[in-house]
Amino acid sequence: MQQQGFTLIELVVTVVVLMAVSMLAIPAFQSSLGNSQIRTVAESIKNGLQQARAEAIKRNASIKFTLQSNSSWQLGCQTVTDNCPANISAKSAAEGSSANIQVTTDNNTAVFTSFGTRDPAIPAALSRVDITNLQVNSSERRALRILLAAGGYTKLCDPSVTATGDARKC
Repeated sequence: MQQQGFTLIELVVTVVVLMAVSMLAIPAFQSSLGNSQIRTVAESIKNGLQQARAEAIKRNASIKFTLQSNSSWQLGCQTVTDNCPANISAKSAAEGSSANIQVTTDNNTAVFTSFGTRDPAIPAALSRVDITNLQVNSSERRALRILLAAGGYTKLCDPSVTATGDARKC
């Protein structure tokens, strides 16, 4: 009767191969996870801006979007009334973000008019948000940028894309 199983040499070779594959896969997985966090924060901020614009049109009132330095945001009415509260919606930085995410802006607030445009009476308003993750190696990092036009439209783009005609270009 023959015994079936693995020899010690086969087991050691298998473990060595698994360790080698793991050493290659773990850094790539960490970069992918870091870039995913960048995308999550960028989408959250963009959605918050779009929600503020939609609320301004729906409520026929000026809605203020405020972005904190840690990627959390809130939106509420510029002039508080019974039908228009100071806090309509908010997003905590703990939702989908990490301490490694860096958000830089030209300003922290944007006010949308009842027409859905940025309020022209506030010249120094939020128009650009850059999101990056400093933990990801710079050669593998996919930093993103949100541009807010005067008409109230938002665009999520990649500042590293330079090809003419590419929709990801800023």
